[in-house]
Formats: sequence, structure tokens, C-alpha cells
Amino acid sequence: MINASFLSKVGKSSVRSADDIRVKLVAIAKDEGAYFTQWVHHHLFFGFDDIEIFINRTTDNSSEVLDDISRSYPSVTWDSADWVDMCPEEAKKQIQFVVYNKVWHEAKKDNEFTHIIFLDIDEYWIPRHFNISIKQFLADFSDDDVISFEWLNDMGTLPKLSHVPRTISGNLSPLVKTIYPLHAPVKELRHHVPLFSKKVAHLLANKVDFRPRPSLIQAVSPELQSLKDAFIYHRAHRSAEEYVSLLLRGRPGDAFPYKTNRYGLPVKDDMHREIELPLDAFLKYEQSYVNFERKTNYFNHKLSAESFVEERYKASLANLAKHSLANYPLMMQMFRGVKLPEVTKTFKDVRKNLISFRPDDFRFIRDLAIDAASQNIDEAIELMEQARELNPTGSIILKKLDEFRALKGQ
Repeated sequence: MINASFLSKVGKSSVRSADDIRVKLVAIAKDEGAYFTQWVHHHLFFGFDDIEIFINRTTDNSSEVLDDISRSYPSVTWDSADWVDMCPEEAKKQIQFVVYNKVWHEAKKDNEFTHIIFLDIDEYWIPRHFNISIKQFLADFSDDDVISFEWLNDMGTLPKLSHVPRTISGNLSPLVKTIYPLHAPVKELRHHVPLFSKKVAHLLANKVDFRPRPSLIQAVSPELQSLKDAFIYHRAHRSAEEYVSLLLRGRPGDAFPYKTNRYGLPVKDDMHREIELPLDAFLKYEQSYVNFERKTNYFNHKLSAESFVEERYKASLANLAKHSLANYPLMMQMFRGVKLPEVTKTFKDVRKNLISFRPDDFRFIRDLAIDAASQNIDEAIELMEQARELNPTGSIILKKLDEFRALKGQ
């Protein structure tokens, strides 16, 4: 039953019943065998009618996991998207858009669904009160409404390989994911907000008109940002270990082995929010997952799937020193805030090596100390004291040294 507080906010202008709505969910995935079972169960649990997954350039046991899911749940299908690699180089880099446009075209022809949404395997559609389906949610909107759901980005602080927690914690992001009626006049699909061929009713989850940021048209305007009654829980980090493992997955069409569009583990900011899901609803969800895992024989695949994540984590660490020395700013960008002992030791050694070439450059040492503060506060203090010896009156050095000592004392 739809939550009363939700209805009071969005109104009761349903154009049709939930039974008339059919929602297709589409994803592209690479080496996500350890996460498919959780992700598929979650979205079936919340009423998505059809789930189509494409795997590409995959070396783990994804196909075995998905085969067993599909056998028990025919509405979940999968296929390889490696055929995109037969395209010219520039097209290969746009594998998501190539595949998504193909699916969009086919879905419009088949005319079996009213809505379609494209999510990654680390993105979970969440009704805040955990008690309505995607179809119940959409039934309170017009047939023509395009709806964008804001991200709540996780913090990377959960235990390794954990499931969706009852207490969801994260920083609100202005980026969104969008669900479309299949007759929407989409001119160009994009990652977050499409380009339309004519004016549409483009709304946020609270029925307020979507307005973009002037400098970032796929992000919502700051004054509209809030935690609404439905959002996307973006599990981009999961745990520190999984984040480090994920980084070695790289990017499509990029020869560099690490995923260069990542910016380290987040810290709480002014947009941090925490939601405790209702206990009864969450217990029902957890029991449903246990039954789903049993029915899809995931126990036959779990060890191999999770071992893949662990082995990739070890390989990420093994390559860390070499690439951090050769590409320090880029690697620091990706590993900022990661405090795993193996990571902090490697970066400490790299910074020591870099300083050996510029031992009298107090500005260089100062900046390295600022970098170190997100990983190892003791190293940051040590380096800033080294910079102070070279420049005893430097205002930034003295200020940062006080800040670091205060942080250490907390």
C-alpha cells in the first residue's frame, strides 16, 4: 500500500492503475558476478517486470550466475555485448549508448512495456519507506511524465561484500537516473538526462519540475536537491576493498588499467543523509533474498564470484606502486581517502621517493603532505614538519600543521 505521507506530497492524480504499467530495466555489466544476485532480486522485489542484462569483456563467472537466475526467473534475460568490439574504435568507447539505443529501438517495436530505465549494477532504485513498487510509484504520475531520481552516493564504509544495509548512509548527489515512458520524444540518450526532441513533462520524484544546473545540464539545480520518497542508492564504493578492486576494472577504450573517472572515498558533507528502513519491511526483504539466492543456486557460484573480486583487489594493490610513481596525481585522485594499510604504505613509499628528487622544495613537500592527510594523518604531520624545517614561517604550512594535529587528536 502506498505510504500516506508520500501521497500527501505528490497528490493523487493517477492516470491509470499500477496493473497497467510494465517497466523494463536494462543494464550493461563487466565482471559483476558477485553482485547480480543481489541486484536482480532487489529490482524484482520492487516490481520491475523485465530485466535485461548485457555483459561485455567479462572474465568472471557472470554467465553462470545469470544462467541460473534466468532459469528460475524467465523475465530476467542476458546476452553478450562483445559484438560492439567489431565496431570502429570510437564506437567501442560508447558501448553503453550503442547497446542502450538498440534496446530502446527494440522495446518500442515490441510494444510490451510502458516504461524503461537504464541502471548500472551498483545502482538500486529505493522507495524511501520500502513499501511500494516501482509500478505503484509510477501510477501516481501521468502517462507522459519523464522522472529523474537523484543519487544517494554510498560512503565506502560497509563491510566487504555486504548487502544493502537497513541503515542507508550517503551523500546526496545532483546527478540522476531517469525513467522514461517508451513514447517519450528522446532525441539522444545520455547517462543521466537525455536530450529531447520537444518539450516534455520532466519531473523529479516529488513531482517538481526538473531544472538543470547551468554548468552541468545532467545534474539537478542545487535548490531542488533533497532526499525524496524515491531515489537511487548508488553503491559506487561499497567497501574500501571493493572500491580498490573496482578501480582495476578500467574504462572502455582506455589502455590505462585503473578507472580514472573515480575520485577516492568520500567524506561526509552538507548533503549527507542517513535513512533507517522500516524493520518489518526490511526483514521481509532480507528473507525474500535468502529464498531468491536458494532458488537461483547462487551457492554454486558464490565462492568463485567473490574470489574474483578478491583476486582483482590483490592485483590492484600489486600494480599500485608502479603506476603511482609514474602517474602520481592521477593515482592520488583515485585513491584519496583510502586508508587500507597496504594502500597507505605504498603511497607513503611513493611520496618518499618523489621527495628524494626534490628534497629542498618545501611547496612540493607541503602539497604531498596535504595529499597524505586523506590517507595517513601521521605521515601528513611528518611531511608538513619537514616542509616547516625548510620554510619555518610559511603561513599555509603552519595552518595545515595545526589542522593535522587537531585531526590526529580527535
